[in-house]
Amino acid sequence: MKKFPKTETNRFNCPIQLTADLLGERWVLLIIRELFLGHSKFSEFQENLKISKSVLTSKLKIMEHSNLIEKKEYQEDNKRARNEYFLTDKGVDLMNVMGAVLAWGNSNLVDKKEPFLKIVDKNGAPVKMTFVNNEGSSLNINDLQFVL
Repeated sequence: MKKFPKTETNRFNCPIQLTADLLGERWVLLIIRELFLGHSKFSEFQENLKISKSVLTSKLKIMEHSNLIEKKEYQEDNKRARNEYFLTDKGVDLMNVMGAVLAWGNSNLVDKKEPFLKIVDKNGAPVKMTFVNNEGSSLNINDLQFVL
């Protein structure tokens, strides 16, 4: 068992706190997952997540205000204009977070007898997330610590 040394931090400017405040909003991570899966339309989010229109609208506004997503208007033939949603660069940066959550869930929660979500490379080979230093060397848990 790894015990980390005690470290003081500015809890009001803590990246973990700030990220938890945003990503801890119910539905936000699932909407981001849908975007990474290629879904971008309100109706797709609503159908895939089984979420009410009012809640989905509220979460999309929060995500847009936080600059995780942007919306673009589109119009299908003979239909009213609607919005499609896309990850901003800030939203795309969440790939590491989503990958870490996915990897942990795959190792500790999913039923391996059922199909489950994975991240693979362009050839379909499994990938592994790891910490590396500036020289590109892989680090293990004993090489890491939190500092202020």
